[in-house]
Amino acid sequence: MDNVNGKDLIPLKTSYINTSHIIIMESIYLENNLKLSFEKLQQTIRLIVSKNDEEWVCRKEKYENLIAFTDINQAHIFKGRLQLIKLDDNIGIQVNNKCISTISAEKFKQALNNLR
Repeated sequence: MDNVNGKDLIPLKTSYINTSHIIIMESIYLENNLKLSFEKLQQTIRLIVSKNDEEWVCRKEKYENLIAFTDINQAHIFKGRLQLIKLDDNIGIQVNNKCISTISAEKFKQALNNLR
């Protein structure tokens, strides 16, 4: 432990960057300082809703399932705190059963396709 002026310094948190792991993300900015981000993982896509640049809720899903969701006229995906509801050409984003924003299905699909 390091010592300054006779007082012990306690290390809080150490972060390590793994240069072999690159995070690939796409984001859609929503109203009210909210953001929907898509993070590409090995087997899945992680959907993240951020509030004032802090992660609020997230959900992992397979890429194929998300693309299929965008191609259906009416659909509901996910259970729990984060839910997506598709009606025609729009996708409603719900957090804790409250609609926080709506985006076009095309914009959602474009963000997914940018991760390929």
